[in-house]
Amino acid sequence: MRINGIGVQSTNVYGQEEVKSNDTLDVNDFLKILTAQLQHMDPLGGNSSDPTEYINQMTQFTMLEQMNNLVSSIGTMTMLSQQQMSFSLVGKEVSIFDGEERFTGIVEKVRYREGVAYPVVNGKEYPMGYIEEIGGKEDVL
Repeated sequence: MRINGIGVQSTNVYGQEEVKSNDTLDVNDFLKILTAQLQHMDPLGGNSSDPTEYINQMTQFTMLEQMNNLVSSIGTMTMLSQQQMSFSLVGKEVSIFDGEERFTGIVEKVRYREGVAYPVVNGKEYPMGYIEEIGGKEDVL
């Protein structure tokens, strides 16, 4: 039996389940809090907060959310850039250091797992970070 921690469970873009912890807020959480504050506001202004505080908080929260979206977009662009580079490696000679030995070989194909490229050299796949040098040998027609 699987027991999840406290939090909200969701699915990410790879179809994997993620649990959102209770120490993070998103726009929906903020709007729920704002709605509750507005519902319980004293119309005579006795114990109520300054209305401009709500606007300032919403502005700050929106800016933070947009920065998070920007970070996500940069991550996507990085992944796409890596994929594009890996496509260009097929058929080229590369030098690889796997931590134990240094060797060269021709990139036969590229495999992808969870958005990460693994060039296949001499029948074995390697992380992109193992490639130290890309040679200029290409088939000339």
